[in-house]
Amino acid sequence: MTKRYLLITAAVLVCLFMILKPAIVKLESGTRLLVLLRWQSGKIQFVNSVTEKPVSIHFQIGGFFQQFTVLTDETTEAYYTNGIYSMNEAVLKESTNTLKFCSIKGISLTLGFYSFYLKDGCLEVNLLWTI
Repeated sequence: MTKRYLLITAAVLVCLFMILKPAIVKLESGTRLLVLLRWQSGKIQFVNSVTEKPVSIHFQIGGFFQQFTVLTDETTEAYYTNGIYSMNEAVLKESTNTLKFCSIKGISLTLGFYSFYLKDGCLEVNLLWTI
């Protein structure tokens, strides 16, 4: 019975390890531990301080933060890319375990069940494990 219990416990732990994505969010007001799920998504929204246009970055939470897409106007995209490449084609291929953003005008972050807003400051999100 003990071997069976250990095997079941190990299997449950492995499943939880594969499903759960703990993350640390660092804001100027403090640090928080989040528990994210692999199939959740995230969104970062801010106003570009040069073009004064909104930018919305959407992504998936998987093994990493991945499958990024950016929604903004042509002028703001050209500001970031110098008009040389498609921003969405470039960011779609990216994956990272850390997100860092700073904004003078304010930034909104949604990660799964959690939402944060920060004005005139920076935020950082780190996934604690990436598999």
